[in-house]
Amino acid sequence: MDSNTVTRPACPRCGSSISWVEKQRKGGRIYYVAVHYLGYVRVGDRVRKQVRKCYLGPEEYDYVTRLHQDVGLTLEGAVSDRRVIHYLDAFMTSLTKIELDKETLIEIINKLKHLTSRLEEYVEKDE
Repeated sequence: MDSNTVTRPACPRCGSSISWVEKQRKGGRIYYVAVHYLGYVRVGDRVRKQVRKCYLGPEEYDYVTRLHQDVGLTLEGAVSDRRVIHYLDAFMTSLTKIELDKETLIEIINKLKHLTSRLEEYVEKDE
């Protein structure tokens, strides 16, 4: 691959590379659509751009988020590149607000230790 080649992100819906993302406002809410450029096609005496679109979802999931208020989680759409960090922050905050039994706390600690070692492996691998 030459240095001028741009790697485009894969669409979470269909797996094809995303040419661009469109932001659409409807009823005071923001929605995102992945656009896949397919080329040009001649229609009669005109040339038209051919695209296929995949719905990515809203900027925020209001209705479903209400079901996660007890843990302080605001579900975000697929376009958010920081959503993993936001989810982790909400999880950590929720641990101080809810009552958990000792077994559950131990299980969480073990899973976090495992996660930490996996993340450290990924970081070391990339260096």
